[in-house]
Amino acid sequence: MDKAQKGYLILLFLLSPFIGLLNLFKLKNEKDITFFGTLFFGLVGSVFVYVEGTDGSTHLTQAKEYYSNMSLVEFFKKAYEILTFSSIEGATDIYLHCLSYVSSSILQIPELIHVFAGFVLGYFFIKSVLLVLKNNLRSKKSYILIGFIVLFLLIKSIGALNSIRMWTGMWILFYGTYSWAITKEKKYLYVILFSIFVHFSYAVILIPVIAAYALQKQKRVLVTLYILSFFATVGFSFFAPYIPESDLLANKQSIYTIDSDEDSERYELKTIDAKQVRQSQTFYKAFGEVNYLNYSIVGLSLILVYFYFDKNADLKLNFLIAVGMGLYAFANIVAFSPGLQGRTKAIAALFILAAAIHLQLTLRHYRISLRKLNSIRIGLVLFLISAIPMFLFQISYIFQNISFFSLLFPQISWYLGDADYSIRTAIGLLTD
Repeated sequence: MDKAQKGYLILLFLLSPFIGLLNLFKLKNEKDITFFGTLFFGLVGSVFVYVEGTDGSTHLTQAKEYYSNMSLVEFFKKAYEILTFSSIEGATDIYLHCLSYVSSSILQIPELIHVFAGFVLGYFFIKSVLLVLKNNLRSKKSYILIGFIVLFLLIKSIGALNSIRMWTGMWILFYGTYSWAITKEKKYLYVILFSIFVHFSYAVILIPVIAAYALQKQKRVLVTLYILSFFATVGFSFFAPYIPESDLLANKQSIYTIDSDEDSERYELKTIDAKQVRQSQTFYKAFGEVNYLNYSIVGLSLILVYFYFDKNADLKLNFLIAVGMGLYAFANIVAFSPGLQGRTKAIAALFILAAAIHLQLTLRHYRISLRKLNSIRIGLVLFLISAIPMFLFQISYIFQNISFFSLLFPQISWYLGDADYSIRTAIGLLTD
């Protein structure tokens, strides 16, 4: 792409990020795709709508409260507290700490926190997509494969901007581990390490990733552990002796773990409240993500296990399936922490979905009868049907958090600020 074409496309993205996105699919050069994909996410971050009570709104509030007048000395003092796990107020991860300081203190525009977060998320998301679709961007694809790719592009992508840390860390972890498994280049170990700086919980999540990687060739062992994990859990007391003592970890433990009868009662009440809330929600919002992670992905993993044992399974498929199952088994075991369990299942689902896409791109390498092939296709179609509520949930989530002016003239969103309209709100006003 020459400079004139690049300049024209930049102007188009500034006019309408989503119209620019349509042109992104026409690009052939991976560097151009990475650049404009990253630009798209940064622009979407600039039109993020802050809904009260969401993570995005909380991050903005804390950026204003703790960082607006923060000095450089205070910045380094806070950074030391974070790195020593003693920070319990404001940012608890060095990544959010740096974004908040640059946005609120240096530039005095707290809302830029989501612009910078968008650039980082966008870069690693696009690189991950390109890694999964390597050398197959222009190849002819079946409708089933297209459905899988759409899910991969949609789940925890634009919507991940709300939480900033957790799902950005997921894409960094995915890109770093998958790249290292393929190339063994040391630079990807630094990428993996970066995921911990984005969200400290990846220091824990890396443990089952490493274990699954070590066991990926011990296929019977790994699959057996995966199956057994659905019938066995481990109490928090098993892990407690290995957890370092710190103010931050003690605070997180008191909030997110079930370690006593009082904790059990508290989570039971939360479960009852959640069920009552779901009764007033649409079916896809109430059950889309829950059913997808607990049932759809498990069913898909069973299809993949068949190919996992096939001698023609390549390194990529073995790695993606192994890590996906390893993470999911870990999620099953840590039922004492519903928050960690749910997040780990979502990360496992990413690896399993990527494995299904890779399988379909390389299906010609396997010697399977037409009858078995048709059965597999039926299974994949059933998975896509079961994932429709999740698809609708992700669309709804994006519509709730992104400005209507992302469709045209995002500059209006910049001007409106707190008076901005989300896509969903604007649609409601137009249809009333």
